[in-house]
Amino acid sequence: MSKIRVLPEILANKIAAGEIVERPASVVKELLENSLDAGARSLHVAVETGGKKRIVVRDDGEGMTQDDAILAFEHHATSKLQTAEGLAAISTLGFRGEALPSVASISRLVLRTRYFSDPDDTPGTELEIHGGTLRTVKPVPWDRGTEVTVRDLFFNVPARRKFLRAHDTELGHITRLVTHYALAHPEIRFTLESEGRRLIDAVPVPTVRERVYQLFGDAFLTNLVELDARAGDISVHGFASKPHEQRTNPYSQFFYVNRRMVRDKVLTSAVRQAYTHSIPASAYPVVLLFVVLPFDQIDVNVHPAKIEVRFREQNVVHGLVRTCIERALTGSRSVPHYEHRGEMPAGLPPNGAAPEARGAGSVPFTPQAAARDPFQRAFQYPLREVPQSQAVLPGHQSLRMRPEMLLGAPADPDSPAFRAAGVRILGQIQESYIIASDAEGLLIVDQHVAHERILYEKLAQGLEGNAVETQGLLVPVTIELAPHQAALFDRVLPELNRNGFQMERFGGSTVLVRSLPAIARDVDCEKLLSEILEGLETEDRTLDVDRIRDRIAVSTACRAAIKVHMPLTMEKMQWLLDELAKTRIPTNCPHGRPIMLRFSLYEIERNFGRI
Repeated sequence: MSKIRVLPEILANKIAAGEIVERPASVVKELLENSLDAGARSLHVAVETGGKKRIVVRDDGEGMTQDDAILAFEHHATSKLQTAEGLAAISTLGFRGEALPSVASISRLVLRTRYFSDPDDTPGTELEIHGGTLRTVKPVPWDRGTEVTVRDLFFNVPARRKFLRAHDTELGHITRLVTHYALAHPEIRFTLESEGRRLIDAVPVPTVRERVYQLFGDAFLTNLVELDARAGDISVHGFASKPHEQRTNPYSQFFYVNRRMVRDKVLTSAVRQAYTHSIPASAYPVVLLFVVLPFDQIDVNVHPAKIEVRFREQNVVHGLVRTCIERALTGSRSVPHYEHRGEMPAGLPPNGAAPEARGAGSVPFTPQAAARDPFQRAFQYPLREVPQSQAVLPGHQSLRMRPEMLLGAPADPDSPAFRAAGVRILGQIQESYIIASDAEGLLIVDQHVAHERILYEKLAQGLEGNAVETQGLLVPVTIELAPHQAALFDRVLPELNRNGFQMERFGGSTVLVRSLPAIARDVDCEKLLSEILEGLETEDRTLDVDRIRDRIAVSTACRAAIKVHMPLTMEKMQWLLDELAKTRIPTNCPHGRPIMLRFSLYEIERNFGRI
C-alpha cells in the first residue's frame, strides 16, 4: 500500500493559508493590496479585538461583476497576470491569486461588490463563504467598490488561533500596516477604526512630506532629513532621521520598492551601514525609503506573502541607498546640549542662595532615574553606581539628557559643528574627560573618542591618497588564528596591507606581522587583528571592499587612541581640541558615540537660581 497520498483539498487550502495569513494584519495587507490594484481612492479599515473577531476593508475601486467575484475565490485565479513572461515585470501589488481563497478557507467571509461600469440599476453581488465553502450568492443594493468582511479568523484552525497575541498587540500590527500603505500612497484617503474609535484618518495630500506631517506631526518631521539620489534607472527618495532621533526597534523603518512595502536585507544593511558612525549599533534610525526602478530589474515572486524582493543589481541599490543617507546626514550635526529637566524649587529666589529645603518639584539625580532616560537606553552605557561618599545631597536639582541634544542641525548648515578658537581648557575629570569653556558655556569632551575620531579620519585620508604611514617591527610577530578567523583572513589581507599592515601567511593558520600603521605602533597587534576579524564576521551582508576598509580603520583608531584614566598635559589637551576641530564630523566617534557635551551658560545660571 502506498504511503504517499494526495491531501484533501480542504487540508491543502489550510496549509496554503498558513503561508499567507500569519495574523489579522496579514488579512488586512492582502485586502488593501487588492483595493489599491483596483484603483481605489478611499480605503476604510475597521477591526474588532485586534482583527481576531472582525475585519472590514471597504474601497471605492472598480469592483467586480458577479462572475468575477465567484471566480476570485478559486486558487490561482487573478486578473493581474496573463502569461509566464509577465512574471519578469510585475507592476501590481497582487498577482498570485491566492489571497482571497486562502483567507476564505480559515474564516467566515462576506464579500459585497459591484462593477463600476455596470448600469446604475444593476445590483451588486454578495458572496458568503465559511471555511472555504461557498454558502450563498445573491444580489444586493451596492454602490461602486468592494467590501470584504472577515469574521472569526482561524475559527477552524485552533492550532493557529492560539498563537495569536493579545488584542492590543494584533491591533498594533494592523496600525503599522495601514500607516505603511498611507505613507506609500499620499494621494489616497486611509481610515482605520477599532471598536468604533478612529485611529487613523489621513485625507489625500499631494506629497509624502505632507503625509508624514499628517501621521506623525511637525516635531517628528523636523527631525528628518530628505533623501534624493539617482543612479541610471534606479532612484531613491524619502526621509531619514537625524542621528539623535532613534528607536529601540526597527518598527519605524519603512521600505518600499516601486511603492510595494517590503522587508529587504539589502536595504536594511545599507541603512545600518550609513548610520555606522552616527548611532550605536543597538539603536535604530527612523527611515522612510522609496526605491523606484524598472519592473524587470526586480523579482517580487520570492515569498508567498510578497514581502521580500530580489534586486537584479543589488550592489548598485545598496551603494546608492547608503551613499544617499550618508550624504544627507553629513550636514545635520551639532554639539549636544544639556538642558534642565526638573521644575525649579518652590520659593527659590531669582538672585540669591537656595533655601535649606528644596521644593517638591525637585528630582534627585540618581542612577535609577537616569536609566529610564531614552539616551541611556539607546546608547547602552548606563551610569555607574555612585559611591556613598560621593552621593549627591538629597533634593539636588537634576540635569537630564534629552535624545534630541545629541545631534541636531546647526543654524547654518555650512558652519562647523565645533571651533577650537576661543575655547579655554580648564582641566580633566577622572583623567578621562577634558573640561573647557567658551562663550556659550561649559564643554565636556571624552578624550578617548575625540582622539579616536582624529585617528580614524587621518587613516581614511591616508588611504585615499595611498599614503598610510607604517612602522616596521624590529622583530616580526607571529599570530595564531582561530579556524573561523583564518577562513576570513585571506579575504581581508589585501586591504590590511593597504591600510599600513604588512602581513603574510606563515604556514597553517599562523600569520606573520612585519609592520603596522604608524598610529598603532604601540598597540597589541594580536588583539587588533582579532578585533578586526571578529568585527567583520558580524556584518549582515556580503563584505565589500569599503566595509573591510572601514572596519580596519575603526578598529585601528580605537585601539591606538588615548585611553581613559590617562593624565594629559594642557598642551596635549589643546592639541586634541585643535585637531578635533579639523575633522569632518567632530561630534561623534566612528562607533556613533558622542564626543562632547555642552552645558550652556543659561543652564548654569538657571540651576544656580540666578535666572
